[in-house]
Amino acid sequence: MEKDNLRTEEARPHFYKIIYGEDIKQHMIPPDFMKHLPKEMPNAATLTSPSGSHWRVSVKNDANGTYLQKGWKEFMKENKLGGNEFLTFRYDGNMLFYVKIFDPSGDKRQAPPVFGNRDGKQGQGGPKKRPVGSLDLHGLQIPGSEEGSGQSSRIGETTKLFTSGSPHFMASMTKSSVENPFLLHIPQFFSAAAQFPPLKRKVVLRDSAGKAWDVICLHDKGGHYLSGGWRFFARCHNLKLGDVCKFELVNIDEMQVHVL
Repeated sequence: MEKDNLRTEEARPHFYKIIYGEDIKQHMIPPDFMKHLPKEMPNAATLTSPSGSHWRVSVKNDANGTYLQKGWKEFMKENKLGGNEFLTFRYDGNMLFYVKIFDPSGDKRQAPPVFGNRDGKQGQGGPKKRPVGSLDLHGLQIPGSEEGSGQSSRIGETTKLFTSGSPHFMASMTKSSVENPFLLHIPQFFSAAAQFPPLKRKVVLRDSAGKAWDVICLHDKGGHYLSGGWRFFARCHNLKLGDVCKFELVNIDEMQVHVL
């Protein structure tokens, strides 16, 4: 099970991996390392690099061990691995692994700043006006605040009646959800259940017709927020102040949205 001694980098558990071939589609977590992970193994993990990029990978258990699978191939490809590189994995808790890459010569690989997403795709670019994932939350109404406490209470009553076994939450549209700046706050309990890391990422919203919408999920000290792409989803579904939507986690970084 996870330990409580993850406060300092020195105290955090590590393991290493030597990459021998380009055709590796999965990575086995060392059996002796499993004692550091949750007893009830989640179905996903996040790999982060010193450059700030991150990759979401699925976790699978079978009779032979525990493996990082879907997403690992993209991690390999985008980091140009397969030539006997030496990787160290530092476990930061909550299925978040900080990965350093060393070339066969022993030199630490220096990577340019990149911004990864759920598909492992990245784009390079210059400095942004704000750090990745930062938000200007001045004046933003968040459900559960004094102004929105009545709506939050009603949502809580509805949530108790919803018996889905998957992580889910109900959101009543506030002014900031359906007008500028078009931000939808994700409750902390849902972010934890979905294992969203404190990073900028892409998620998929799937509506009742089955159409998929790519939306940027930002992180700030206030939590996670749906941002870029949410504006189009809200407008295409004619969402207005006071409307209620149900968000249900159906896959890694994918939510089914029901407009109620």
